[in-house]
Amino acid sequence: MKFSVQRDQFIKMLSRAQGIVEKKSTIAVLSHLLLETDGDNAIKLTCTDYDVVLMDRCPAQVEKEGKAVIGGKTLYDVMKVLPSVDVKFSKESGERIVIDAGNTNYVLSGADPDDFPRIEKEDEEPSFTVPISTFRKMLAKTAFCMSQEEARLNLNGILFDLREEADGMTFICVATDGHRLAKVERLLAGKEPPVDLENGIIVHRKGITEVRKIIDSETGDVSIGFASGEVVFRAGNAALYVREIDEEYPDYTSVIPSGFESEFAVDGPELIEGMRRVLPLTDPNVLTVKLAVEAEKLVISSANPQTGSGQTSVYADFSGTPFSVGFNHRYLLDSASAVEAPQLVFRFTDPGAPCLLEPSDPDEGLVYVLMPIDES
Repeated sequence: MKFSVQRDQFIKMLSRAQGIVEKKSTIAVLSHLLLETDGDNAIKLTCTDYDVVLMDRCPAQVEKEGKAVIGGKTLYDVMKVLPSVDVKFSKESGERIVIDAGNTNYVLSGADPDDFPRIEKEDEEPSFTVPISTFRKMLAKTAFCMSQEEARLNLNGILFDLREEADGMTFICVATDGHRLAKVERLLAGKEPPVDLENGIIVHRKGITEVRKIIDSETGDVSIGFASGEVVFRAGNAALYVREIDEEYPDYTSVIPSGFESEFAVDGPELIEGMRRVLPLTDPNVLTVKLAVEAEKLVISSANPQTGSGQTSVYADFSGTPFSVGFNHRYLLDSASAVEAPQLVFRFTDPGAPCLLEPSDPDEGLVYVLMPIDES
């Protein structure tokens, strides 16, 4: 195998693989990636940890066809220190890979390509497309609500749900850790669900992390497809295959409250700034920030028995009976910071019941459900 490639284009492809190549895997070859020539003008990269498979391509000038298996981190570390030049690769006997970059040369140890997992994927699957800018926002507004508890496998990801509408398809992303829930939806006009997902499909945490890396450096549309037991993301030259979580997701519609008895609206940036003013005196054991709402005012406060207390106030659009409620400050700050609309609306069936937090602009298609903290 012999080819040359532009360093900046090549390292972009290598960087996408770094979260997938398993550095501590008991299967040594999983810390490697497979490089193959793809015609006369491209190099194909494949890597996997068995939960996620990445296939990517990069323009190249191919002189001799072939394939090589090489340590993913080692190759990436070498490329990082090189300038923006054309880099030449050639494979020699003993699976050695020689890299020539101007006055800098490397000889890297490779592995036998026959030891790399045999991966065969279809070129197409039932799918739909969504603008990358839209999908990027949908994941940003939900990903932080995924559960961190490995024991709760069905919550360790984002649920993708598709709903057929009269004028198109609604694409819904949902995440929850049992204490908070995020749901964002977008109407894709003129589209229809490519498959019947019944109760949706769960894309696990690592898959979400890796697809976010890919779309962060791409423009245009992303294709979201459904193969046997996998969700497939295609953007630019990359295709990411993510094993689905074969578990039942909770009925998120039953968690979202309705029939509200009180609500107030507050400027989002002012709420965030007010919270940051009182966070230094939050009790680290309970992480509670208290919101006390009264006529046209929201008082934000925190208290720590060891260090003291603090409070500040902002304007709130409210004219009902005063009440107070406590929230985990990180949960509230995460949600408030993800909203794009200038105002946030808090809705309550009861101050002790789950709170619905949503943007003042309904077109944002976003709701958060936050469990209050019992201050008694």
